[in-house]
Amino acid sequence: AVAAVVVGDPDGFESILVTTSNRWQHLHDKTIDLLVGGETHTIEREVRERSTGSGFAFSSPYIYDGMVYCGNEAHVQCAEERKRHDECSDLLICTGRGSTHHAFLARTFPFDHIKVLPSTNDVSDMLFNQSCNVGTYDKSVIPSVESLFNGIDDGT
Repeated sequence: AVAAVVVGDPDGFESILVTTSNRWQHLHDKTIDLLVGGETHTIEREVRERSTGSGFAFSSPYIYDGMVYCGNEAHVQCAEERKRHDECSDLLICTGRGSTHHAFLARTFPFDHIKVLPSTNDVSDMLFNQSCNVGTYDKSVIPSVESLFNGIDDGT
């Protein structure tokens, strides 16, 4: 739809795969013109995004999402209650580098309870192979994550 309005041709675009760790650099370098997806509008990104040192313009949000924890039920409860002791001492939360989830966790939990992965796309793999007992996701992604784990014994 954007291509149809901007260049007058609905097929007049090239889709370029970016990751959470390189998307802002691509936008800054003008190798892409537009990010479409789960970009969180923060004041930091509007004024001076950390990896590029530049500010970016955002449209009005069209979907409001939020971070949720997913994984072993007992450890999800530990994460939600921000408990790190006793039965929660082995809490390990996987998250993607450079994400707003990562920024929140870094302010909320000691570093030894956080496993930072190259991309948010790696979180499900780490949960599946039990390298972490909790992962962070956007609420809108949870149905697809749950389908990955149907029938898997999480040890509870």
